[in-house]
Amino acid sequence: MEAQEFKELIPDYVLGKLTVQQEKEFKAYLKTYPELYKEIEDWEVIKNGLDSNEFEPSESMDVTFYDFLDSQTNANSAIEDSKIKQLVNHKPNVFSRNNVLIPLLAASIMLLFGFFIGKGWNESSATVETKYVDMDIQESRKETDEVRTQLVMSLADESSASKRLKAVSEASKFDNATDKVIVALFKMLNTDTNVNVRLAAVASLSKYVDNPKVREGLVMSITKQESPLVQIALAELMVTLKEQTSINSMETLLQKPDINSAVKEKLEESIRQII
Repeated sequence: MEAQEFKELIPDYVLGKLTVQQEKEFKAYLKTYPELYKEIEDWEVIKNGLDSNEFEPSESMDVTFYDFLDSQTNANSAIEDSKIKQLVNHKPNVFSRNNVLIPLLAASIMLLFGFFIGKGWNESSATVETKYVDMDIQESRKETDEVRTQLVMSLADESSASKRLKAVSEASKFDNATDKVIVALFKMLNTDTNVNVRLAAVASLSKYVDNPKVREGLVMSITKQESPLVQIALAELMVTLKEQTSINSMETLLQKPDINSAVKEKLEESIRQII
């Protein structure tokens, strides 16, 4: 949502007319731009003034009021003063009833003030603001990735298998894993003594197969595996990827005399599916 849209939502926010999603986004925006609280307080003062009068404007008053606002889009300050006077003088008996004149007039002036101030928020300033917000988000992500990378590297060398599994879990949370993380995952896939860690590494690496180095590393890992479970997991992944280069690796694995019969059937089936 653009910055200008948030400013235009202030009246509806004060009146409780926002949807749940709009209110959630609006409150998040306020945390970044707390200076808008002053404008919200001004509107709340007006709302409280209106609530103190037992008066509900008629439909004809709503039409007249909003017609007036629409006419102000391109008007200069002199015309604004004239129109406000016309609004005040229109239907005097209705406006004066239950002392609603002052709060309603104040509301119209505040709405006009916010409208024209918003119009003055030109595109260049909005672009600059968006640019800085994007920079903040990117910087935050960078810092998060750096911390997570350090955590993965630290846990990957732990003697506890559960902690190494935690390293694999953290390694799966990147949008684009760093080279250090990829290297750590392949180390666990190819050398870890725990089968569960190896299986988890296969699953984690499968998230980054758009990286050619990852695809190549997975193909090379096929012949390095001794566990039937890991061999089957890699074969299934190759089928999913339709990875033609994996056929040679699976054929090499088939030549091992001690290959598990279930693995042999799976490899033969996988080769047929890829071809």
